[in-house]
Amino acid sequence: MTRTGAAEQPGVLSIRPLRRLWVALSLSGLGDWLGLLALTALAAALTSGEGFAEQTYWVGGVLVAAVLPGLVLGSPAAAAAARLDRRTTMAAVDVARFGLLLSAPLVGRPVWLVAAAFLTGCLTPLWRAAADSAFADMAGPDRAADARRLALRTLYGAAPVAGLLFALLALLAGGLLDEDLRADLPAYVTAAVFLLSAVAVFTAQGIPSRGTGAPSWEGPATPSAPPARGGQDAVHSGAGGAGGVAGLGAGRRVVAAVPVVRGLAIGLAGAFLAGGAVVGVARVHVGTLHGGDAGYGALFGAAFLGMAFGLFVGPRMLGDFSRRRLLGLAVIAAGLTQIALALVQNLVVAVTLTGLLGWTVGVAWATARTLIQREADEEARGPAQAFLQSLVHVVLLMVLIVAPVVAGLTGRHRFAPADDAAYSFDGTGAVLLGTAVLTLLAGLVAYRQLDDRRGVPLTGELSAALRGVPYVPPGTDVQETRTRGVFIAFEGGEGAGKTTQARLTAIWLRDHGYDVVTTNEPGATKVGMRLRAILLDKETTGLSSRAETLLYAADRADHVANVITPALERGAIVVTDRYVDSSLAYQGYGRKLAVDEIAEVNRWATGELAPHLTVLLDVPPETGFGRFASPADRMESEPREFHERVRRGFRKLAEADPDRYLVIDAGQSQEDITRQIRDRVREILPDPIPAGTEDITSTFPIIRD
Repeated sequence: MTRTGAAEQPGVLSIRPLRRLWVALSLSGLGDWLGLLALTALAAALTSGEGFAEQTYWVGGVLVAAVLPGLVLGSPAAAAAARLDRRTTMAAVDVARFGLLLSAPLVGRPVWLVAAAFLTGCLTPLWRAAADSAFADMAGPDRAADARRLALRTLYGAAPVAGLLFALLALLAGGLLDEDLRADLPAYVTAAVFLLSAVAVFTAQGIPSRGTGAPSWEGPATPSAPPARGGQDAVHSGAGGAGGVAGLGAGRRVVAAVPVVRGLAIGLAGAFLAGGAVVGVARVHVGTLHGGDAGYGALFGAAFLGMAFGLFVGPRMLGDFSRRRLLGLAVIAAGLTQIALALVQNLVVAVTLTGLLGWTVGVAWATARTLIQREADEEARGPAQAFLQSLVHVVLLMVLIVAPVVAGLTGRHRFAPADDAAYSFDGTGAVLLGTAVLTLLAGLVAYRQLDDRRGVPLTGELSAALRGVPYVPPGTDVQETRTRGVFIAFEGGEGAGKTTQARLTAIWLRDHGYDVVTTNEPGATKVGMRLRAILLDKETTGLSSRAETLLYAADRADHVANVITPALERGAIVVTDRYVDSSLAYQGYGRKLAVDEIAEVNRWATGELAPHLTVLLDVPPETGFGRFASPADRMESEPREFHERVRRGFRKLAEADPDRYLVIDAGQSQEDITRQIRDRVREILPDPIPAGTEDITSTFPIIRD
């Protein structure tokens, strides 16, 4: 999404005390991930001579011990952090984690590694709860959400960095240290990172000792656990602890309120089953590929780097392609990728496939969040997101427990069908292959349940999406004619300046020789004028929200058929003041109706005609109403809370479809807004001179309005 104006205001890191706390948060997050890698690598090194099964059990035990506390202690940690001094708590936790990581290689026993991992895992939620509430209080109420999003991104962004650093430390240890000491170096470095974090906390100024900011971590930073996607509402459920498991109890009510959740739950369970299995057996599996700790770090980093890319591109990829279908396909792709990962015996290929697997998991999670935002009303959205988050946590925990056990029981096997040909298949490969099959089945079931375009061939829709055009059934020429023109819609709340900017844009385009049609909703046709009188007249009473929605859709259907489509067919540029997104924002978010149902009605009414560009002029309702000189109409007379919901709805629509939107702070000067609109519109304008004109006439034609 292109953002200007308000979106370009200084970030929360411009707050100096918060920036210093962010340094401590970055170090703490890096220590968390690096400690997980260091302890599991130590377990593998200490048990390397005890056989494949023993090694697998100990490595898996350390991993579960490190992850389990974060999944069950989040809420108690948040309650404890609220009663303690934040600076003292964070510093004390860092010092304790420093001692635990320092002791791990010194004691050198697998049992102590499990204990150290568990104790570290118990302390981490307390540190994060204190830091999160401090972040929110230091940023202030207006920017608390931005601060928390930054904190989440910092924590999860540290994962691939930790993987790369661990790989480099392993290479360094391999070149400088004896074999018995090579696994110790990452643990010592992790201890030093926690000590630096404690120093950063002590030196940070302005950390409130206590406050009222409730922690809002969207789940702990566990292997493959999904972070929040920037720009969308986070699931504020404590620290994702016990509430994560308890949240499953609301599953039946959530599915009843948001039917799409059933398909999302099946798909996400499959995706994170695959991701959790990879993390659960990664260290031992890399050992069977003769990769060592450096390969382990590379595999781990690839998984989370791929997931980060998937989270970023998920809401943006394939344009008009069905988001429901996309989630099912992403899970199917995860299963197919993991089948290849289970069978391959080359470390470089394995790392590449792991990155691809992480990417599919990230796409699945981002797509699921987008669907919840689009298809759940405001009351059901939070419980639906919390339920899915809880489900993911439980799936991760179960697979981390089961995967090492199954791998160890399976053992190692070597097949030699010929003297010069042999193939090794061990327990980790069996785990990856088994979970891959389950993931593939989950993806197929999810695709079938979620498919909202039955009758539309998948290959045809996918091909159209890859070309950047909407799908049109064979034998029709609608797409060809519609793409001849350019369709621009202006959206926003009351008093945002849509009409003014639409008019100025049309004048500017005509001055440059374009055929421009300006229009508006409702009321651009004779039928539309009658509907407009009904919809906006304050004397209209008793009109239900559903009837209102259908009247707007009827006006829009007539508008598209008689104004917009004919203009696009002749190659004109259509500039409209309001379009489908207004119904989604006003009737969906404002009236609290089902957004997906309104979208479906309008897709049918418009023949799925979407603007090439939607300009959203974003302004607070109080500012917009302050610009009115004429009496308010029926929609403008709605209460302030209604218009606040409408504004949030517009922003969520823009965040879910960023490539189509230009979001502008409408509080800027008219000249600045106009300049930003023109800069963006230039990117989609066709050549005003018809193709081939110069070849025919050898001259430029005269351009007239």
